[in-house]
Amino acid sequence: MRMATALLVGLSVAVPSTAQAQRLEAGGFITYAFLEQIGSTDHGIGTSTLGLGGRAVWHVVRFVDLDGELAIHPNVGVSGYKVEGFLGAKAGVRFRRFGAFVKVRPGVLFFSKDPFGVDRPGAPFAAAEWAHSLDPALDVGGVIEYYSPRGLIFRFDLGDTLVTYHARSVVALPQFQPPREVAGFTTRNRQWSFGIGRRF
Repeated sequence: MRMATALLVGLSVAVPSTAQAQRLEAGGFITYAFLEQIGSTDHGIGTSTLGLGGRAVWHVVRFVDLDGELAIHPNVGVSGYKVEGFLGAKAGVRFRRFGAFVKVRPGVLFFSKDPFGVDRPGAPFAAAEWAHSLDPALDVGGVIEYYSPRGLIFRFDLGDTLVTYHARSVVALPQFQPPREVAGFTTRNRQWSFGIGRRF
């Protein structure tokens, strides 16, 4: 009995009230990223992308949120699209009108056409039909929020998206050249986003 009482007291201290803990935020955002080394492993090569996405945030405990988002970039790499998804932790403090946080969110990047020019298996020899690719990523950075009197949440994210590209066989154009092996490597990609949401 004493152990159960102590456990209940500990949970009441560690976890905020139900009204506070079960708060969900949802909204949309626009995002910009500069993807380093897309198309080449030479330093300085890269491509800029714009995307749109949706975000959901669950307030787990007082200073920590479960933060997830999904975004699509309609034109990236070799004229394909990119989808990125992240789910992780956002930790920080909220004041009456502002909040400041750090975030660490693992996720993935999906390219409809491999950005390094990997040929689709079974494609005609003379056709450039790129395979899709899926690579792990990690989003780290900072978040600033503004809470309007009308209940809207304005959020600005700034950070790095670390992408670990797996090893692949790249088909050089023209395809009469033999494929070349590109070893797996990790890039740091600058990314920011601005979004508007609401708490439910």
